Amino acid sequence: MADYSYNAVMSRKNEIMKRAVGIDYSKFQTSRIAFDYEKMMRETGYTLQEVQNIQKDAGVGNTPLIELKNLTALVRKISPKGKGARIFIKDEACNPSGSFKDRRAAVSVYHAKN
Repeated sequence: MADYSYNAVMSRKNEIMKRAVGIDYSKFQTSRIAFDYEKMMRETGYTLQEVQNIQKDAGVGNTPLIELKNLTALVRKISPKGKGARIFIKDEACNPSGSFKDRRAAVSVYHAKN
């Protein structure tokens, strides 16, 4: 009997995505938080424009950037002159599912349907 607990399913996520969508995402993950979208597009045959169109049709992407002005001011106050960066966050809640993975999911669903 298959184990459908959260931990068991998450440990099989790459296998599940590969069977469902036909793309082995583990090939494109370069670290725990980094993903090589350009390599995925090359290997799956999508152009950047096609991916942008898929994401636009799905209503994902173009999430707003919000400057954290107080944090920027603090960083500039404690950093050497000319070294204090402006600090921004992305408002991922503006994506349909509130997830940072909406971009990849939009392409995955499109790819699976076609």
